[in-house]
Amino acid sequence: MRLFPLFFVVCSVYAETTLPQLIESGQQNEKVESYIQLSNAAKLAYRSTKRAYFPKIDGFGNATYADPTGGFEAQQTYTAGLKGEMTLFDGFKRENLLDQHKALEHAANHQLQGIKKEISLDIIQRYFNLQNTHDEINTLMLMRDQLEAQLVRLEKFKTVGLASEDSLMRMRSEVSDADYRIEDLRYQADRQTAELETMTNQRIKSLAPSEIAAPSNVRSEELDTLIAMRYSRDAKIYEAKQKDASYLPTLKLEDQYSYYDYRDDPMPQIRVNNQNKFIVSLNMNLFDFSSASTAKEALLAEAQAKSNEFAYASKEAENNFLLAKRYIDRSRTLIGASQKTFDAASKTFDAVKKKYESRIVDYVTYLDALHTLTDATNQLSQAKRTLHYAYAVYYYYAGMDPKEFVR
Repeated sequence: MRLFPLFFVVCSVYAETTLPQLIESGQQNEKVESYIQLSNAAKLAYRSTKRAYFPKIDGFGNATYADPTGGFEAQQTYTAGLKGEMTLFDGFKRENLLDQHKALEHAANHQLQGIKKEISLDIIQRYFNLQNTHDEINTLMLMRDQLEAQLVRLEKFKTVGLASEDSLMRMRSEVSDADYRIEDLRYQADRQTAELETMTNQRIKSLAPSEIAAPSNVRSEELDTLIAMRYSRDAKIYEAKQKDASYLPTLKLEDQYSYYDYRDDPMPQIRVNNQNKFIVSLNMNLFDFSSASTAKEALLAEAQAKSNEFAYASKEAENNFLLAKRYIDRSRTLIGASQKTFDAASKTFDAVKKKYESRIVDYVTYLDALHTLTDATNQLSQAKRTLHYAYAVYYYYAGMDPKEFVR
């Protein structure tokens, strides 16, 4: 029975990491958490603003000691009571303030959704780039094996005088160059893995193959980043409208109940022990040297700046969506071309290798054919992954989360 825990440990260590796992984990990292907190803060700010206009009840109390006292003044006075107040009208400031915070709440929520989709696309790109690097390493290792085998063959020929020192040195140089490129790519893979682990908070041992489903009958939606920008602009407009409240009356109701206790009072018969006051107050700004109107102009200028930014971002998003379609067409064309190149390079290498081993062609022709095949192999695998990344880009600029289309 002790073998079963060991079995599960080994499976967990060597289990392949899937792309959906990486995206799911990446959408819960610290950066996303910060946007979640900002979204929650915006919701709380709206709730707080809304409740600030509910009737309020305050308690109060004070004690007064006077020495010396006047003819009708008690030496000690104690007061306690309750006060309720409610604003009936504040020049429409309340409505605009609530609209402002509701717009900020919507903006924060769409910013959160937008960053999640952005992280999905970023992880997909990093995932495919890392797989491309691993493929290049594997291809170079296969090429190195070919070179190593030919090097051994040349060394044997050299001992019997059938190969020159130049050809032997060139083959050794090619093996060393392959080692150099492999080590450089291994470091690149380590760096890409570390960046992906930082983003996803996952340890990556190996990657499971994944693809992105091809788009079909996709209806595009407005990007969350654009929606957030529009709500942010609207919030600034509502904030500007609040400045108009300064030139309108504010009507407030107050009801105050007080209890009094007097000590060392020379005139107790004229005192009241409790009292209720109902107050209706009206306040209105008559003159402020255009302070409120100038502040409104400044806020409207900021809103206009946000409108211009939104217009540019909308135009940019529309162009990016059109380019995403073109990106898919380009990738499909490159796959077709890469496949033909690979087929030709593969056939050429097989023919050249036989001729080289039969000493019909020299080592230079052999090395050129081997390099061409290696490059064609890498080019084809990268072109195929580029197509799937192009699908993800298309979904992203269509306003969707690419995570939903990972297969």
